[in-house]
Amino acid sequence: MNDIDQLFDALADKTRRAAVQALMASPLASSELALALQVTPQALSRHLRVLRNAGLVTIEGTEDDARRRIYHIEHNALVPLRNWLDEAEKMWNEQLSAFKNFAENRPK
Repeated sequence: MNDIDQLFDALADKTRRAAVQALMASPLASSELALALQVTPQALSRHLRVLRNAGLVTIEGTEDDARRRIYHIEHNALVPLRNWLDEAEKMWNEQLSAFKNFAENRPK
């Protein structure tokens, strides 16, 4: 799976999008995040693993003690997605411009 696919896969879930949104406001411990999202710590752990694998969040603290991990958003993680969206938008704008040109210049 490439970077874009991992980002889309990670962000396809509403709980993971909510986690990203919450972490954009401030870094949080997993227990704080679980409480804010109203999910069990076990469920959140699975979501955070997906977000980490996609590069969307990073951890501050010890890897072996989940209670002491503070999760941060990785702001540059969305750059590949933004680039992909820019390319898609460019392609559609070119297609729409060509269609407009064709429609305006066809013989009547």
